[in-house]
Amino acid sequence: MISHHELRDVALECVANVTSSIDIQSVNERRTDFEMKSSSSDYVTSLDRHIELETVQFIRKNRANDGILGEEGAATSGTSGIRWIIDPIDGTSNFVYGIPYFSISIAIEVAGDVVAGVVADLSSNDIFDAVKDHGSRCNNEIIRVNNNDSLQSAIVTTGFSYRRERREVQGSILQYILPRVGDIRRFGSAALDLCWLAAGRADAFYEEGLNLWDYAAGSLIVSEAGGTVRIKNLTRGINLLTATNAHLDKEFQILLGNSLQH
Repeated sequence: MISHHELRDVALECVANVTSSIDIQSVNERRTDFEMKSSSSDYVTSLDRHIELETVQFIRKNRANDGILGEEGAATSGTSGIRWIIDPIDGTSNFVYGIPYFSISIAIEVAGDVVAGVVADLSSNDIFDAVKDHGSRCNNEIIRVNNNDSLQSAIVTTGFSYRRERREVQGSILQYILPRVGDIRRFGSAALDLCWLAAGRADAFYEEGLNLWDYAAGSLIVSEAGGTVRIKNLTRGINLLTATNAHLDKEFQILLGNSLQH
């Protein structure tokens, strides 16, 4: 039976293989080669499809019996009890606009439990990874959440839905939260937001309506760096994901709860 560390190492090798396949000279062309999905601001590019295809091919070559779930349509049930969850570019809008904040996210589930994850920042070349019960790293160095214990000075990251009606709700939540925290950041990649929290570059994160591929790897990286991750079911089947450092969880949950009732 393959170990969780070995699965992580396969994911790291996969990311290295995929990034080496990207023709840097064609990246600018790929930015303009996109289609809309659920809304006029929800993009898929040829690079998304290229990365997902290369990732799937690598997994099938090295882990032929594993299942696969990819944002851009890859879906295989598998027979091993192991599943790979892929977001080929988390932060596609940033990529399209040339904003240097987007990533590849790969998580590995065993019997439905995420046991390893890798998030590769395609702009800075930072590689975040974690193995369940064995900590988190950035570029092979151990990382930990920070020790800020005050919401009044906390940097909170978030994101918004592509659906206009959800943005109206999210705007109301933000309006309540903003005066009660240090500041808000909206960078555009939930996977990287979670990794930055794990590395102490932010204090808390919240976002509703995320898909599993958006947060599976990043959530494990936060948890293994000493943070707290929670998922709360909201109305109409929409989930709210929150993550904090070790000190802010209780206070942040109260703040978010109040914002939902406001």
